[in-house]
Amino acid sequence: MMKFPLRRAWRMGLVAAAAASLGACKEQLDAGSACPSLCPGLSVPIKDTVLSPVLEFDTTLVGYPSIGTEQGIPLASRGDTLDVRGVIRFDSLQRRFAPPGDTLRPVTRVDSAFVRMRLNLTQSRLPASVTFELYDVDTIADDGNTAAVLALFRPGRLITSRTLARAEITDSLRFPLSTAWLLQKIQSGANLRVGLRLAGTGPVSLRVHSVETGLAAEVRYHVSPDTAVRQVVVSPYSKTPVEPPALANDFRDYAVVARNALPQAGALAFSTGGVPARRAYLRFNVPQWLLDSTTIVRATLLLTQAPQRGFDEADSVTVVGQAVAATKLIRDLYRSSQILIPAGLFIADSIRVAPADSGVRLLEMNGLLRVWKSSTAVTEAPQRAIVLLQKEEGLHGAEVRFFNARSPASVRPRLRVSYIPRVNFGVP
Repeated sequence: MMKFPLRRAWRMGLVAAAAASLGACKEQLDAGSACPSLCPGLSVPIKDTVLSPVLEFDTTLVGYPSIGTEQGIPLASRGDTLDVRGVIRFDSLQRRFAPPGDTLRPVTRVDSAFVRMRLNLTQSRLPASVTFELYDVDTIADDGNTAAVLALFRPGRLITSRTLARAEITDSLRFPLSTAWLLQKIQSGANLRVGLRLAGTGPVSLRVHSVETGLAAEVRYHVSPDTAVRQVVVSPYSKTPVEPPALANDFRDYAVVARNALPQAGALAFSTGGVPARRAYLRFNVPQWLLDSTTIVRATLLLTQAPQRGFDEADSVTVVGQAVAATKLIRDLYRSSQILIPAGLFIADSIRVAPADSGVRLLEMNGLLRVWKSSTAVTEAPQRAIVLLQKEEGLHGAEVRFFNARSPASVRPRLRVSYIPRVNFGVP
């Protein structure tokens, strides 16, 4: 449980504002006129220091967001570099219906069947024409067995396909389903699990809305010519895995990465973003004297961006830093990187860049150093660490990289701190 109630956070915000206003007065505090009897002529200078190296440890963690929690399903076909597909499960096909004034009857006919998907075309890449392919990817393999799912994207499993010109691609598309095929699924008690794949006359990528966005896909069909019988509408649903039950919700719709051939960041950089998405975990080594014996006025993390060439290199993305709320008792880095203090709290600002950019980027960490100071004596203190991640995590291929602690001194991460040494007031 996080140990920082809102009232404490509010007090810290006031301290930060006060410190900032003091720093605006030519970086010097003249107290002689304020207390001429007790401390005549006292001057308290603001000092600056740059901590380098400042990171005790850094690494890149891969696999975010966890399967089925994406704010959309990214689909991409970028030749030999990137191939991302999607899966939507409809495990609750309606097998009985009730005519008006009658009892339940089994479904014996299906008419006008189709899948409707809503698209998010933000940061999409659309060539002159795009082909949407839908496959039957129902399998008895374990839910996490993505290799078994990918093996079902083959011609014999093709349900339907539709080729559209770029101008025809709107935010809502319908894909017809074979009524005989769907009826067989319904009567046999089988599941309908649809695999999505893109192909185009050039590199193509876009997003399909997921359950998490509130605009999930749906299957619609009629089971009777009687207009009084309503059209059946089926939303994404997964029967498996049975245990734990909550995990089945994550498998209602999700992305599957078939290929990502982007070169790795290497030994001298950590990265954020991409598909599957990456997070950078940075653990700090801040001298204890700086936390115990000073008042922090300003603390700025300086990161040097390493240019990344590849796909989406000119797309602007937002990198945010979030403080780790996990305690030092949690040693699993992947778990720690998910237990975070909300963005904007204790780490101000964000970094808006394109992957191909270079140069020094700044993150203000004033409030966070004060949190680390106040929690020094707490048994279950949070890790002195932050996580860098992209705001639209897992939704596009753009990957932003920064030089790490093993890089040359001129480009490695540094922490610039302005502080006031502790002053002991008293009667001379």
